[in-house]
Amino acid sequence: MVGTREYSKRLGAISDNQFETVAERWKLGRFLRAEPITSGLFGQNVFVITTQGEFVLRGAPHWVKDLDDTEYHRDDRVQFTAEKYFAEQLVLNTRAPAPWLIFHDEASDIFGWPYLLMPRMPGACFNERTIIEALPPVDRHGVAIALGEMLAEMQTLEAPFAGGFSPATVRLEPFPNGSVDWTIRELRAMVRAAAPHGILSKSDTAWIEDVCAAAAGLDAHKNTYVHCDYKLNNLTVSKAEKWRVSGLFDFHEARFGDGTLDLVRSTCSYLESDRELAGVFVAAYRNAGGGRDIAHKRIALYVVNDRMKLWGYFGRPENQADWVRGKTFRGWAERYLHTIGALL
Repeated sequence: MVGTREYSKRLGAISDNQFETVAERWKLGRFLRAEPITSGLFGQNVFVITTQGEFVLRGAPHWVKDLDDTEYHRDDRVQFTAEKYFAEQLVLNTRAPAPWLIFHDEASDIFGWPYLLMPRMPGACFNERTIIEALPPVDRHGVAIALGEMLAEMQTLEAPFAGGFSPATVRLEPFPNGSVDWTIRELRAMVRAAAPHGILSKSDTAWIEDVCAAAAGLDAHKNTYVHCDYKLNNLTVSKAEKWRVSGLFDFHEARFGDGTLDLVRSTCSYLESDRELAGVFVAAYRNAGGGRDIAHKRIALYVVNDRMKLWGYFGRPENQADWVRGKTFRGWAERYLHTIGALL
């Protein structure tokens, strides 16, 4: 078909006629062109340009499972309902630059799945490698400060309970026993999922269980917005007088709980790529009012939980990365824990 292109493996082939139908449905002018987005692990996004502006179309929603499920099942309702909700809450209640308006088409008549359409956020998007190539040290320092300040700003969004969007009800629901218990259950579920792949030793598993036991019952005093994947890849930055975060996206893991969890992903990334900036990021967060209720045992849980997400994917034989080979999970993860503990 003329005008049909595969923009990612996940989205599959999309025709210009389909994009034209989207533009017409939301009264966004005439469709001009679409462009692939090469960043991102899952390939859910594509740029869509119309006579009224530039947008991001986010499709093929993630499948879902409860923590006690052994397999994912298709449910196209959950991811985009949650993402739109959290973006709107940030826009209404903070100065965080979440994309808005977001159009959520729950029908599947155009692509075979529902989708979100949102404004393309201004600024540049980097990862921990490309930013070193693109910016000199003084600017990378400014970006790290901007990330810390924005994290504190996002966490001014609070909720009366810790919770997230339930796959069963597709609504925001409290976690039955608080955010720490939910994080422990999530970590234990990842350990169970890793077992068939042989990527955790008995010693690794025992250590993880010790970390879980030490953190049990240590919930934070406030329930704030938690992005759960806060890092350079999921935001844009721009500079006027100083660097600032100019756009936020990828809210599919967002929840309310202990905001300390969101320190981990960016701090670990900086420890890998630009070590001095890990301290700059954390200090900027603290100076902007973040992290008033940090407990070391909760930090240990959050580091292990975060690192297990990466180990559980990249440690599998079919996905195995070079940095996994010859290492144990504890030996790899514990060095992040010791360094982050010292920074806090």
